Amino acid sequence: MKPDPTDPIRWNAILTRDRSMDGRFVYGTLSTGIYCRPSCASRPARPESVVFHETAEAAREGGFRACLRCHPDQPETWGLTSNLLTQGRSR
Repeated sequence: MKPDPTDPIRWNAILTRDRSMDGRFVYGTLSTGIYCRPSCASRPARPESVVFHETAEAAREGGFRACLRCHPDQPETWGLTSNLLTQGRSR
C-alpha cells in the first residue's frame, strides 16, 4: 500500500500499540526494511518512513522482512499475547 502517514486510524494504532488492530494491517519501516504489527513494542518509526500493507505477504512482496520482536508473519499468535495478558489481570 502507498505510504500515507496521514491515515489517522492506522497511525494512532501504531502509537498506542493497539492489539485490536493486529491482523487488519502491518506496517513497514523504509529505513530498516522491517515490517511489524500495529501492537509491536518497538519504537515507532517516523511517519514519513512508514508504509502500510494489508497483509504480511504484501509486506514481504514489497521487500520487507518480519520483525523478530512481534513476529507479524505468525498470525496464529496474534491474539495469544493479549489473551494471556487478560487472563493475568483476572487473577
